Amino acid sequence: MGLLRRLDAGARAGFPAVFTAFLIIFAAVPVDVPGLIAALALPGIFFWTIFRPAAMPAPVVFLLGLLQDLLSFSPLGAGILTLLVVHGVALRWRDVLVRQSFLSAWLIYCAFAAGAAALGWGLEAVLGWHIPPTMPALAQVGISVGLYPVLAWALTRLHTAMHRAELAL
Repeated sequence: MGLLRRLDAGARAGFPAVFTAFLIIFAAVPVDVPGLIAALALPGIFFWTIFRPAAMPAPVVFLLGLLQDLLSFSPLGAGILTLLVVHGVALRWRDVLVRQSFLSAWLIYCAFAAGAAALGWGLEAVLGWHIPPTMPALAQVGISVGLYPVLAWALTRLHTAMHRAELAL
C-alpha cells in the first residue's frame, strides 16, 4: 500500500508539468496558427504557479520553455525567459491572485498574456537582429486569452480532484 500511495503522490505532483508539456506538444501540430505553442504554454504555467507552486518550480518552467523554443523554432532562450518571468511574477503575486474572483483573475491573466507576448516579441527582435512581424504576437495574445477560461475551468476541476485525493489520505 505504501508504494501505491507514493506513486499516486508522485503522479499528482508531476501532473501539472506533464499536462503543460502535453499542451505544448499538442500545439506543435502543423496547423499554421502563429503563436499557438506559446499561447497554450502560458495558461498552464500561470494557473499551476498560482494554485500548485510546488508542482511548478522554476527548473520545470525552464524545461517547458526549452521545449516551447525547440518546437516553435524561436530563438533559443526567448520562450524560456518569457515563461520564467511570468512564473516569477505570478509567484510573487500569488497571495493576491489566489483570492481573486475568476473575472479578476482572467483580466489579470490578460495583462500577463499581453506582457508575455510583448517580451517574447522584443526578445525575438533582439536575438534575431530584425523586427519580427507583430501578427504572431497578437494572435498569441488572442488565442491565449480566449482559451484561458476553458483551460482554467478544466484545470480547476483537476486541481480540486487532486486536493480531495490528498485530503483522503
